[in-house]
Amino acid sequence: MPLARVYEEHEVSHEVRRIFGEVRANFDLPFVPTLFQVLAGAPDYLKPMWADLHQVARSREFHSASRALEEFAGSQAIFGGWRFSDQHKALSGQKFSEDDEEVLAGVASIFGKAIPQMALFCRLMQVGYSGGQPGRVGSAKHAYALSRWFSLHIPRERDAGLRAWLIYSDIKKTLGSRHVFSVFRVLSLYPGYLASLWVETKKLLEDAAFQQSSDEIARRSRALLSGLPVRDHRKLARSLSPHQWREIEETVDSFTRMLPQCVLFSAVWQRSFRAFGMGLRRGVA
Repeated sequence: MPLARVYEEHEVSHEVRRIFGEVRANFDLPFVPTLFQVLAGAPDYLKPMWADLHQVARSREFHSASRALEEFAGSQAIFGGWRFSDQHKALSGQKFSEDDEEVLAGVASIFGKAIPQMALFCRLMQVGYSGGQPGRVGSAKHAYALSRWFSLHIPRERDAGLRAWLIYSDIKKTLGSRHVFSVFRVLSLYPGYLASLWVETKKLLEDAAFQQSSDEIARRSRALLSGLPVRDHRKLARSLSPHQWREIEETVDSFTRMLPQCVLFSAVWQRSFRAFGMGLRRGVA
């Protein structure tokens, strides 16, 4: 099944590589999110979908909506009182220096921005294969400095060591996912820290109040889509068979279901750093 794995840049066509570059630029991210790497397995969908939504993804309206969702998740994390254990102690135990801790705080901040964007974008894709909606966005020009100056290395699943692979298996089982999100893969180089973070994340996922807040984030993300234009993607991708559409819908619906929890997780992770790096200064205290 083509949507069963993540595709790297060297595995895709020139046109899909171009889309990967536009994804980085329009979302202003130093990596290509897992969602797009998976959808590279269905280029006949990815190309018309992105042709329709790429202007939305770079618009002031979309970025304002994603910041609003990020801030809402931060307020939910504060209201719920959730915080992971002392990150300084956890990282120093893994031989991280203070400079390394600041780098990781910046990584947490990047995902605190990226995951709300993907939560909203998945909703837009659902609207696309459900008939679309009217709306309007203005043209916005940004510096896109993060995507232009930096590149964040996200290891492939198959490059993980045995310990990280076992954690990946538990992540997939717990989340009911075929894929491991980038926010966990980026930590696979430090399996000890990944293990401690995942253990605490699993405890959060079992908290009924955490699930309720995740549901609130899902509802807020639907409300934030108002006014963002989406065309009917079924009309744009007429060549796709019913089986292909079914697989695309299952994939996007799966991401959409899991992302509100990840949005809240990322807010809790940012909040858990006792000493904030530059990447977190705009985040939640």
